[in-house]
Amino acid sequence: MDDGYWPLSILILVGFILIDAVLYGFGSAIQNLNVNSLEKEAEEGNERAGKLLRLINKPGEFINTVQVMTNIIGIVAGAYVMRQLGQLFQMLVKHSEDGHEMLVYSASVAAAGVIVLAVLISFGIVIPKKCGARKPEKWGYGVFSIVQVFVILLRPFTFLISALSALVLKPMGIDLNSDDDNVTQEDIMLMVNEGHEQGVLEAGEAEMITNIFELNDKEAGDIMTHRTNITALDASMSLDEAVTYILTEANNSRFPVFEKDIDDIIGILHMRDALGFAEKEENRRKNLKELDGLLRDAHFIPETRHVDTLFKEMQSQKIHMEIVVDEYGQTAGIVTMEDILEEIVGNILDEYDEDEEYISRRDDGSFIFDGLAPLDEVGEALDVEFDDEDYENYDTLNGFLISKLDRIPKEGEQLEVEYKNYLFKVLSVENKMIHAVTAVPVLEKKDETEAKN
Repeated sequence: MDDGYWPLSILILVGFILIDAVLYGFGSAIQNLNVNSLEKEAEEGNERAGKLLRLINKPGEFINTVQVMTNIIGIVAGAYVMRQLGQLFQMLVKHSEDGHEMLVYSASVAAAGVIVLAVLISFGIVIPKKCGARKPEKWGYGVFSIVQVFVILLRPFTFLISALSALVLKPMGIDLNSDDDNVTQEDIMLMVNEGHEQGVLEAGEAEMITNIFELNDKEAGDIMTHRTNITALDASMSLDEAVTYILTEANNSRFPVFEKDIDDIIGILHMRDALGFAEKEENRRKNLKELDGLLRDAHFIPETRHVDTLFKEMQSQKIHMEIVVDEYGQTAGIVTMEDILEEIVGNILDEYDEDEEYISRRDDGSFIFDGLAPLDEVGEALDVEFDDEDYENYDTLNGFLISKLDRIPKEGEQLEVEYKNYLFKVLSVENKMIHAVTAVPVLEKKDETEAKN
């Protein structure tokens, strides 16, 4: 090997590194540029900002340029630079014996390949990409002119690539120019989770974004207030009685009004309307159903109505309460605008709401659960993962325990259910519902039994 060739090989390798650094650093920079800032600068007359925007919006030619240049560098580096550097390494191994020249040459070429690959990737790709992401404006504006030169020089190659690709893809029904980089819900959720893990998003922010996407999968029956918990008014009640009840006992501003029973809802009474009608003395003694214009129309929806479409409907029609009806035409519950918002931001309490505590902890570390405690909250408190089937079939601890008992406990009856190293003890039953439950680890229960023995 001529000693004058290897310095040229080093220079070619350095040139390749610089070209890779410019292209990959610029590519990373345009991915991290603030598009809104670029649009503002372009509107103010910044030509380079406008050119950058056009490239960001249609990066196809730039991507093809990077691919072509990367292949050219790979071919030349493999065919010339590695060969020359391999010969240099062979020359440096002075002590090679006769018969081992081929082995020494092969090892030299392999060593040269590893070094060239490591240097190209480190200084031509990894480091420039990190720098471009860290300072996107500096890289984007700084090397844009150089990138344009490469794009122009390689345009014949990129045009040929696009033409051949279109020739193959068109019969397959694939448009080469279409934007297939649509961001899916899964992509967004991955970004949200990653942002939360890296501390970019607070736990509450990440949870709120997750809840918004989960609205698509929820139905009215999943978020409604069950019929047994509805505060409703009898249509035969006088207006005076209704106003007294609203002001002294109720915490709501809207009330379903039924005629025969809760399955026969005839309208919605708004507190403001009730107070307005009550200003006239003759109205106070009349029944709610006798006062024309007092009750507002009740809107009925099936249990299967998706929450996201329901929210849009209620928002556009200015409806604040919907009556949820089951497949038999009976009232299953009600959904309010507040119920939907709580699915996104969490529980909303005002100064009149009582904070419902479903779970309380004793001094000894054990828990007492309300029968209506959500099953997921029970699992979180006990660090127990209920089966997916249980989550699908039951919302509350009461429903879960009744399914395990296979019957409804009688009042005063105290029963036990063992589940995943915990013994659930029924403390009280009211109105055919388990009212209070305590959970004791199975090991503690065995210790208590042994102590008694």
